[in-house]
Amino acid sequence: MKKLLLLPLLLTMFASAEIYEDFTPSQEPMELTVVAVQPNYVDTYLTNLNRTWVRAMNVQKKLGYVEDFNVWTSLSVADSPNVWITVQYKDLASMQPTEEKNKAVEAELEKLYGDNEVELEEISKGYEEIRKMIAHHIIYRVDFKK
Repeated sequence: MKKLLLLPLLLTMFASAEIYEDFTPSQEPMELTVVAVQPNYVDTYLTNLNRTWVRAMNVQKKLGYVEDFNVWTSLSVADSPNVWITVQYKDLASMQPTEEKNKAVEAELEKLYGDNEVELEEISKGYEEIRKMIAHHIIYRVDFKK
């Protein structure tokens, strides 16, 4: 019986992983934002996010500034947090904002949508009434060696 109790301890001693030998962190950073939206407003939040943030991210993806982006929700919107937003970048340097990038995105948004800036500003201000930003992280996928 005593030998059985020692078995998990021995396995953990021999199972230690070494970075770059057993696994490698990806060089592609992902920005993760965790949001708690009031349960009755998740649909409103997602609709408005599509009209503002998703449009801007589509432009950034088209221009090659981001690799990909996603918005995730839980099955039960009553859970908190209940919205996760991810943005995948090619590398850390790609995450750096520049005046050139900003002007290019603004010009493309104006060309594609020509939206009323006042209306979009009002939508953005309304976010603060229905959501709370819980966390913001830069994370890396772990690739395990076979």
